[in-house]
Amino acid sequence: MDKVFRVELFGEKTNRWCELELPATYYGLLDALDKLQMTLGEKPRWEFLEHHGFVFLQDHLAHECDLYQLNALATCLGQMNGREKTAFEGLFNMEVAKKYGPISVATMIDLAYSTDCCHVVNASTDEQLGRFYAENDFIPALDKVPDPIFEYLDFEKLGRNARFEEGGVFANGGYVTQHNELKQVYDSLALIPEAPEYGIRLTVGKCPSHSDEQPDNRMCLDLPATQERLDAVLEAYGGASWSEMSVQVEDSAMPALLESMDCNDVHELNELAKCFKEMVAQGDLSTYKAVILAADCHDIAAAVRIAENLDDYLIEPDQRTPEEVAVEELRFIVDEHSRSILQKHIVLYSYGKDVMASNNALLTPYGLVQRRDGEPIRSEEMQAEKAGMEMM
Repeated sequence: MDKVFRVELFGEKTNRWCELELPATYYGLLDALDKLQMTLGEKPRWEFLEHHGFVFLQDHLAHECDLYQLNALATCLGQMNGREKTAFEGLFNMEVAKKYGPISVATMIDLAYSTDCCHVVNASTDEQLGRFYAENDFIPALDKVPDPIFEYLDFEKLGRNARFEEGGVFANGGYVTQHNELKQVYDSLALIPEAPEYGIRLTVGKCPSHSDEQPDNRMCLDLPATQERLDAVLEAYGGASWSEMSVQVEDSAMPALLESMDCNDVHELNELAKCFKEMVAQGDLSTYKAVILAADCHDIAAAVRIAENLDDYLIEPDQRTPEEVAVEELRFIVDEHSRSILQKHIVLYSYGKDVMASNNALLTPYGLVQRRDGEPIRSEEMQAEKAGMEMM
């Protein structure tokens, strides 16, 4: 699915912020809200950072459009092919011509789901439109025009007349006319996505014989999966082994984790997906993400080990900047009156950094992380290597 918008999100009750590409999956939305210390359903403020097409919508997408409405619109737009994008722009231009003021996001969503209610012609001017209609017998009055006279016709006038009669409009990709009633989708649309059954979603396919080719007939594989399901996928590709398969991560409970990992081992990914689902069920997903980042984990097996030893770590979700660490430390060592005085004379940033260093703690977008035993947080790869050396 194509990305449509990049937005910056701001917490309503906190000074947290983050960026998010739309459309976003359930896990993508959840991750962004975790960084804002908000829960699914709460509505952060947002601002556009970038449009990947559909720039003409910007002036109409005002802030009464919330994140979930914007994501629902982006989800539909991101699945469009070239013809559908042209049809949507045409429908939108027709709607703009009908009224004054911004078009509501509800109307935009209805338009986005109504692109099959249109005809799209490859024409960008009245002259091209008139010629197309004349050559394809859409103007009955021209049926008896002799061929030698045909090229002398005023195609521009023919096209303009047809456009006015049909109420059609030109868009970037062609000429658009509406031939059916628009679909009314918005009122029945679930704007907040439901939690998926999977922890990781893959698309898989058999590796092509030539490296410059793309795998054919890719299929979706949701993890965790049973061994029977994994075997069935291989059987669908002629009994190939997983070493012959191309694996691509489409979505996961930790959107950023798998981007920097080698994800070709389906069995390792399956174990990691089980960890994800367990973390979600126990309400520990934010903690898990924080520890993964703090440990600088880039290995699937190491990520599984972290899940198995998550109780070794402490997280303070309310401490996400050195200043917040400093203020919280002062709460423990002085009374409220003294703290309010001290804060005026202390460089909180520097003090917070020193507190973190003394506690071997690290900041993440999800909170402050440290080990319960006070030891430094080492990368899981280093710890595994050290354990291996001790066994030799």
